[in-house]
Amino acid sequence: MKLEPSASKALCSTDASRAQQFNELFEADKNRLYRYIYASVWNTSAADDIFQETSLTLWNEFSKFELGSDFSKWATCIAFNRIRAYKRKQNKYQLGLEDDLLQEFSNNLSVLEENTVPQETRWRYLEHCHSLLSPPMQEIYQYFYNHNLMAQEIADQSGRSIYAIRKAIHKLRKKLFDCVEQKISGDEK
Repeated sequence: MKLEPSASKALCSTDASRAQQFNELFEADKNRLYRYIYASVWNTSAADDIFQETSLTLWNEFSKFELGSDFSKWATCIAFNRIRAYKRKQNKYQLGLEDDLLQEFSNNLSVLEENTVPQETRWRYLEHCHSLLSPPMQEIYQYFYNHNLMAQEIADQSGRSIYAIRKAIHKLRKKLFDCVEQKISGDEK
């Protein structure tokens, strides 16, 4: 069967539109979906694999998804089934999560998510708090977190004692933690 050129163009534009709809829905939900999977298996490698399988299934089954319905709920159901399959395949239960407990956890996930600050928001707060640090503290942050240098290496490069660097790192962590927590508390009010 040969499609007329106009029918072929219409089919392509429909497919492109459907792909764009999938991308928009998936991009908006992928971080939450990954967190759900990771919270269920507590293993980064397994979570990555399950997320990949879930993503492929979502894409392959998207034609069955009814636009206008809850994409997050649909994606979570598919992820839940992938998690169960993974656990059966492993023939063991991570953290002793039986299917019933896993189902209850899945059912209550929305309540948990409503009561937590999204990771993206925390990163944004951390960036803001980082910008408030003094230049010497920003330099230590840069060495320690961005360049992954050990305290001794920072001490050697800066000419300060290792004890001074350790104290500065401790002070840096506390300052950033307090600042982020203060921003979160301010949002909740």
